[in-house]
Amino acid sequence: MTASGILLLVGFFVFAAMMVTRLLPTLLALPFMAAWIAFTAGVPFLDWLDGILIKGSLRLSMPITLVIFGAMFAKVIQKTGISDEIIKKAAELSGDKPIAIAVIMTAATAFIFLGMSGLGAIIMIGSIAIPIMTSAGIEPIDAVILILLGMMTGLSFNFASSATAIGIFGAEAVLRYIIPATIISIIGTIAYIVINIPRGENAGGSALALLKEFFGGILSVPVSLVRTLGKLFTKKSSTLVKKKRALPSAALISPILPLAIIATINFTVGLGSPKDGMIDPVAAAVLGFLIASLYAAILVRPSQAINLFTGALVDGIKDIAGVLFLFMGIGMLVTATTQPAAMEILNPLITAIMPSSFFGVLILFTVFAPAALYRGPFNMYGMGSGIATILTNLNFLPATALHGIFSAVGYVQNIADPTNSQNTWLAGYAGVDTNAVMKKVLPYAWGECVLMMIVVVFLR
Repeated sequence: MTASGILLLVGFFVFAAMMVTRLLPTLLALPFMAAWIAFTAGVPFLDWLDGILIKGSLRLSMPITLVIFGAMFAKVIQKTGISDEIIKKAAELSGDKPIAIAVIMTAATAFIFLGMSGLGAIIMIGSIAIPIMTSAGIEPIDAVILILLGMMTGLSFNFASSATAIGIFGAEAVLRYIIPATIISIIGTIAYIVINIPRGENAGGSALALLKEFFGGILSVPVSLVRTLGKLFTKKSSTLVKKKRALPSAALISPILPLAIIATINFTVGLGSPKDGMIDPVAAAVLGFLIASLYAAILVRPSQAINLFTGALVDGIKDIAGVLFLFMGIGMLVTATTQPAAMEILNPLITAIMPSSFFGVLILFTVFAPAALYRGPFNMYGMGSGIATILTNLNFLPATALHGIFSAVGYVQNIADPTNSQNTWLAGYAGVDTNAVMKKVLPYAWGECVLMMIVVVFLR
């Protein structure tokens, strides 16, 4: 190993340790890590300034665009009261039965996270759902974990949440694993509820009522749209009347509209390269967010649709300002690791560490999946993005397989990591320890990781 290689590794682990101990925020650690790689590889200052700092920060421009429009859509869902209504209806339908409440609250959380993400959504959901669940006899720690499991289920099918993976592995690799990832998350959630939630009376009636409400909303879409569009040409109602007006049932399907639009495009025009006459998956997702936002705004607040759009865009960008800079830092890190001088150092290091066979890599990531915790080396929102990029550039494994592998360890990180903002807030609100949450949910997250690794074997 060369002196440059030793310096690079030392810096890599120093910055990782600073992220774990929270001495340095991830937002700053990633750009510094990129600068350190450039320095140890001997990249000239001007090349670092232009090629890594500037061009690197724009490398993930398409995923950044996706996140911005996704945040706008999330704000529309919140400002129209759709997300709040979903939680309230779930509470009304679940009654006082622990199993019914656990199932419906988790499902409502998952449904909301089809169109939302971030700590703001967690605070909104948790502040309503945790008291409801605990009042029905569900332990506070279980209520926290159910929200985390519901969040993960929704995000698994939320295309905007895959922006980092799209920037590294490509949209086609991400699309291949969306459905398997969601199914695995549902399996893990069901297992947790069956094992940990006390059994009460039969919850079948409540579940059927929820299904009736949901499908009733779907069937009422055409009627609601005609009525609402008609109101555009009538006199505006007073603000007081608007507040008392019931939310149209058809509005409750808004979180799934972007996915329906993406699926429609896939089955008609096709998702892929525009050169081949298809629509880019990111462009399809952005179109889905725009149409779904317009649908929700016109349906709920037809006379305020423009102001709602403008406010949602501004507030959405405010909510994800940190995420945007994080993506810029990831772009810098990705660009730094792809510099020829850096690859000459990194390639032998990674090749020496990684097993030589596909199954060896699977076993390594499965056994050491907890390395995704505490901003560890498998964490895609930390140094894991650098490792994923290096492996992708080495053509060590197909991009689809690498995405599946990092998605597998992502279950551990997204659900169990005590350093996640959602874990910290939920645990604090419920009055439980974040490490206790990690210990109880880790076996389920690890089990989901194993299931995804099995899927990778078949989809690679």
